[in-house]
Amino acid sequence: MGFHNGAKVVNDSLVFALDAGNPKCFSNGATTATCLVTGFSVTGANGQPNDGTHTKNDANMPVYNSDKGGVFDFVGEQGMNVEGDLGSHSAASWCVWYNKSANGAHGGNTDYFFDARNDGGNWCLSNYTSYNINWHAALKYNDGGSYTANNTNIFDDAFHYLVVTSDSSGTKIYIDGVDLTTSADVTNSGTETFGNNFRIGTRFTTSGQWSGYMGVIKLYSKALSAAEVLQNYNAHKGRFI
Repeated sequence: MGFHNGAKVVNDSLVFALDAGNPKCFSNGATTATCLVTGFSVTGANGQPNDGTHTKNDANMPVYNSDKGGVFDFVGEQGMNVEGDLGSHSAASWCVWYNKSANGAHGGNTDYFFDARNDGGNWCLSNYTSYNINWHAALKYNDGGSYTANNTNIFDDAFHYLVVTSDSSGTKIYIDGVDLTTSADVTNSGTETFGNNFRIGTRFTTSGQWSGYMGVIKLYSKALSAAEVLQNYNAHKGRFI
């Protein structure tokens, strides 16, 4: 499969990939993106379809932005829906290059990175219950140790690489290739469902929509190792940082 600039990324157990820098995935003026692994369409999220048929909303689809070689621009607040079943797995990794505004109108809002609850899965969001990042009820992280919604090192109008992994041993969080998990972050919720109508940049009910940008987005059916997370970070660091 072709990825932007031939970066040497981990492809083992990759089940989903978007990269607006790859014209096979997305291009200027498009209202549909294409998963580079499955070929599934990714469209503007609409309503709460659960695991049924999704009716796309083109107005809610992020637009192409040529910055960083091509990124998804959520233009205020928008979100995407994956038109296909990404399955259930015994382990998972959720990975995204993101840029979230620190001081804009939505800088301190609860914005979703991902949400799989249309088909019984988990969620990952920012600035919720006094934590900068929450992955389901299992993992919570504050940049710098205490909660500040704005003006953090991870929500600062710049791109960062977020990875959350989950398997039978627990959950881990990595930011910019560094494992930031604490001893309290080891709860695992069981089978990891991506499922039907997986949401990117929005809650499963089409609220809490992302404000900012997203670059390369990937889902794996395994927990990436620390070395693999760092490999992916280094592969795209020159593009996004």
